[in-house]
Amino acid sequence: MNNQTIEVHFTHPRNTTLTLTADISPMCTGQEALQGLMADDGSGAFLDQPPNGQVYELAARKNNTAITQNMTFAQAGVADGDTVEVRLAGQGATTR
Repeated sequence: MNNQTIEVHFTHPRNTTLTLTADISPMCTGQEALQGLMADDGSGAFLDQPPNGQVYELAARKNNTAITQNMTFAQAGVADGDTVEVRLAGQGATTR
């Protein structure tokens, strides 16, 4: 299972039309994924630093499960092709 990858679609927290697709391991943790999303993807960083010392969090859209820093995508129930929301911590599910 360590060698498997799943295709996950990450939504941008401030731009509902922007989605990044990434192949990640089901064993990838929330913290590892966020670090990757903060990295340069060739067109500039996908995520900039959030305002006022806030932090981004990830959530599996289909079950609204918050993916904590140490939780793996498999533990969060994320499967191939799923969408994962990127949001500011504490904001809860988006309704758009």
